[in-house]
Amino acid sequence: MIFFDIDGTLIDHQSASVEASLIFYHRFRDLVAFPEATFPAIWEEILNKHFNRFCQGEISLWEQRRARIREVCGQEEMSEEEADARYEVFMRAYEARTQAFVDASPCIIKLPPGRLGIITNGAREQQIGKLRRAGLLEHFTVLVFSEDVGVGKPAARIFLEACRQAGEEPASCVHIGDNVQADVIPSRGLGMLGIHLDRGASQSIPSSVIRTLAELPEMLNSRQGCIVAAT
Repeated sequence: MIFFDIDGTLIDHQSASVEASLIFYHRFRDLVAFPEATFPAIWEEILNKHFNRFCQGEISLWEQRRARIREVCGQEEMSEEEADARYEVFMRAYEARTQAFVDASPCIIKLPPGRLGIITNGAREQQIGKLRRAGLLEHFTVLVFSEDVGVGKPAARIFLEACRQAGEEPASCVHIGDNVQADVIPSRGLGMLGIHLDRGASQSIPSSVIRTLAELPEMLNSRQGCIVAAT
């Protein structure tokens, strides 16, 4: 089974997040205590801070979203209703702007149908929506979300649950992702073939590194016992 991460691997999260964060900033400019020039980076830092708490099972999906908004706006006492309403401004803009990387679909159609899956820390409905809008959803037979498992990557449990749903041992599975700590190291630690998609050539670790998904089918075909390209 060949598993993919979504954000940063199949879907361009970063570009969409930058644009959506600036829309949020302009909507709530008087309530945000950060300069516009640095706000996208600050937004992403705060997002990751609270999202990691969610992935570790410390808080719920909606609690981490509210925590983001409260910290960005410097209002710890903000009501849940107000935090949710402000978050919706960002989310609508973000979802309207997410799109697949140009190498995603050409790669996937070269891989064997019925043998592809997803392991993602994102929320179920949001991530399904990204794949559907990108025209990729139909290719995946196993979809595993941190929201359902109760923890996210790099926890071993989410990788093992994906293998269980696929009916495969970890040693028979592949996982492709852009994050060394969340995708590559933990999947390799379980015996999976963990492949690092290093689009920016900035986090590389030895072996099994690709710069684009266009390189993936050939890499898999070159692995002994891992002939996967569609015939």
